[in-house]
Amino acid sequence: MRFAHVSDLHLVAAESAAKVARPRAQFVAEAIAKDLAGIAESLDFVVVSGDLTDRAEPAAFMAFEDMFARIGLPLAVVPGNHDGPGEMRAYGASSEVFSNWDITNRVVEIGGVRFLGLDTCIQGAIEGAISHSGLELLEQEVARKTSSRLAVVMHHPPLVLGLAQFDSFCQLGERQRFLDIAANAEEQVIVISGHVHRPYFAQQGNIACFVAGSMAAPYDAALPFGDVPIRPMPLQDFYYVHHIDCAGRHVVTPQRVRALLEDSTTS
Repeated sequence: MRFAHVSDLHLVAAESAAKVARPRAQFVAEAIAKDLAGIAESLDFVVVSGDLTDRAEPAAFMAFEDMFARIGLPLAVVPGNHDGPGEMRAYGASSEVFSNWDITNRVVEIGGVRFLGLDTCIQGAIEGAISHSGLELLEQEVARKTSSRLAVVMHHPPLVLGLAQFDSFCQLGERQRFLDIAANAEEQVIVISGHVHRPYFAQQGNIACFVAGSMAAPYDAALPFGDVPIRPMPLQDFYYVHHIDCAGRHVVTPQRVRALLEDSTTS
């Protein structure tokens, strides 16, 4: 089973594009969707872990739906803090396609993996929190006796790096409760998330957390790793492809977006 993971597209309505700080967002999203369509035969579906939009405008959600419907694959999406999330729910009520993509507070099983979507967003706030109902659903899935792997899709990552520049973005209410529940799982729990705008992987006990980063607005602090003078390339031009086989092996590969790669070499 293979799926692509992207996050933090920050799309805006066309009439707002010239007024916001992310004028490249539509170009980036279209480039990603085109790239995914080109490898669609090798994928089972696509995960987008929040911040589909920058201002939660209905026209921006519609633009996302139009672009990603062309890929021809099922999608699994959850809201990010920029998606409302109330505005995202309202848009989903008007679009059956988008509503089917939204896996918030439900479980979708594909290819031997159970994908549980959690809404970690607080209306109007950058920090997040996990609801009591979300924790109950997680506890239920952890306790299930099944051979399928559990993957949790959520915008705010539950594992952080211990570095102030990143971790300040990732305040998450009920984080410890989430970790305590997930620790009871018999097999490794996969977490698919975003929010930080810098790709990274973190592991704690049996929890493996994959953060996609953002191609629309990559996080480009002078010292992203605290006092260590390491600065990855400022432009992120890749998303991740996850491959989980029947033996439980999990391989994650960065897939570069051709149009963004070409754009970076000509600009």
